Amino acid sequence: MAILKGLSAWWKKGPGRRRIWAKNFRLLGPGVRPAYVESLFGEPAFESLADFEPYGGVYRAPPTERVWKLGEDGYLVTWSNELRVRAYSITTRSKKFKPKIRIGAEWGSNGASAYVQLGRTRLKDIGAAAGWEPEEVASWVGARRAEYYETYYAGNPGHYSRWACGVSQAGSGRAVGAVERLGPEGSAFLDWGKREELTAEQSDSLNHFRAQATVNSLMVLAGDAPRLLPDMPRTGPDLDVVRTLIKPPGLLGKWQHRRDLKKIEQGDRPRRFALWPLGRGQ
Repeated sequence: MAILKGLSAWWKKGPGRRRIWAKNFRLLGPGVRPAYVESLFGEPAFESLADFEPYGGVYRAPPTERVWKLGEDGYLVTWSNELRVRAYSITTRSKKFKPKIRIGAEWGSNGASAYVQLGRTRLKDIGAAAGWEPEEVASWVGARRAEYYETYYAGNPGHYSRWACGVSQAGSGRAVGAVERLGPEGSAFLDWGKREELTAEQSDSLNHFRAQATVNSLMVLAGDAPRLLPDMPRTGPDLDVVRTLIKPPGLLGKWQHRRDLKKIEQGDRPRRFALWPLGRGQ
């Protein structure tokens, strides 16, 4: 029994921790109690009040944003009042943590649905197979950061929830550019049905980004959830906050990071060995 308990503890804290985080995330749902989330993930690392504007339901107080650090692999974030969680998200920042999440209509329904695997699924592929288009796009670019996500809606078969598939700056993945604010009057939100009103440059930027970018963060919003963070919307945590807990990588991680930085700096320039003469004659 002692050996089995030791193996179980090792599995939960070691190789099996990512599977447990993904399983517990699937146990969440809009409207659960904040205490229920803590029973699955423990105490949050951060807690603050979030900016919002009403989006369907009536909110008298700003929602509380809580952030859990999932080891060095990612983050869990919830937005809630005292009684209910109105939105929650999971973000990966590791190549080893790639949870696969079903979005859209529930099991047994013929409504639109899709599977999104963080760190692997591209934005353009989410609804391509089922002919499912986004409902709304949120994007903005700042001096140091950029955020993007697009929401999907499945009506009653999806319990009137919305799924925001995003590219979070707090998550993993190489940058493939950024998308400026596309909404009217400088808003970060664009109705997908009005994308034809974009300029050719804006449309090309959006299409290129969706074709290249990989989803690293996914947020679930209740049907009566407020519009969160209307000025600078995001699906994951605030990078300026959570980066204070990011530990430096080991020797191998530092070498890989420097290698990636050199690749980014090099860009389209040929490698040095490609300029060397082969010495075999022409």
